[in-house]
Amino acid sequence: MVRPNDSPDVKASKALAYILRHGAEKEGLDMRSDGYIKLNDVLARPKMREVDTAMVLRLVAENAKQRFELFYGIDPSPPRPKVKKGQGKGKGKQQGKGRPTPAGGSEAGFKADGDDAPKEAAVQADRKEVDAAALEDLAKDMEKTAVSTELPLIALPAPTVAADSEGQSAEAPTPSSAHDQGEYFIRATQGHSIKLESVSHLTPVLDDEEGRQRAGECVHGTRWELWETLKTNGLSRMARTHIHLAPALADHPILPRPNSTLRIYIDLPKLLAAGIPLFTSSNGVVLTPGDERGVVEKQFWRLAERKVDGQWVTVWKDGAEVV
Repeated sequence: MVRPNDSPDVKASKALAYILRHGAEKEGLDMRSDGYIKLNDVLARPKMREVDTAMVLRLVAENAKQRFELFYGIDPSPPRPKVKKGQGKGKGKQQGKGRPTPAGGSEAGFKADGDDAPKEAAVQADRKEVDAAALEDLAKDMEKTAVSTELPLIALPAPTVAADSEGQSAEAPTPSSAHDQGEYFIRATQGHSIKLESVSHLTPVLDDEEGRQRAGECVHGTRWELWETLKTNGLSRMARTHIHLAPALADHPILPRPNSTLRIYIDLPKLLAAGIPLFTSSNGVVLTPGDERGVVEKQFWRLAERKVDGQWVTVWKDGAEVV
């Protein structure tokens, strides 16, 4: 949430995070399956009116947690077909104007007065529900049978950035003739509530030495007040596409939330053996979508700790509470 006293950098960073993680569709932006959006399209949105390319490049470079990722090059994919607003969305809207027409083709069949009015109104409502369901089914079928025409981005050498006398970026990069056809693309490294069609921006974690090193502690930081709920319902991704986990407790850019009073550590071998995937993002965050309900139940926890008077006390270990 942007606050009135936020600095211009913080405001820009928050606006970027909102658009790239949650609001691309609402903003009318075309997001690729790997999460990339053309930077120029992002900067054209009203929320970004005080932000330019040079500022974004600096914010991305200086962000300690590397929340954003830039790519310079070309998208060779053919243009996506334009879908009219409301088309295939299953909203229950009727084509054309006026009331729905019965199978016989005459609107007279829906004319009602006197005692028949409630009955006819119910019939119309039922028909609208059926039409809405049919549209929803059609949209799902179209999604299943649609052939993706998206192609991988082609990388080009990024333009050089002019610097001021102190070595700081002063102007937007100026393309040369060698790569003047390229442009910047930007994406959030993790934290999406938008469901991406691909996980190509993530690296799968396997139960091997390399995977265990990347996953590290595999710990989720939260609040002790949620303990009873979490024991019953498990960790949930909520509105996001993944549950976020930290690979380390110290000396790493990605750590559990500093105000956490409860830490839940995930049992990597058990999770993967159950077919629940685990990934790492380019900035090191460990991510899992959970099971089919978006949950990691307590059977996949190896340890839980509560913070008491500044000290961490074990409350769950080896599948049972520690009293």
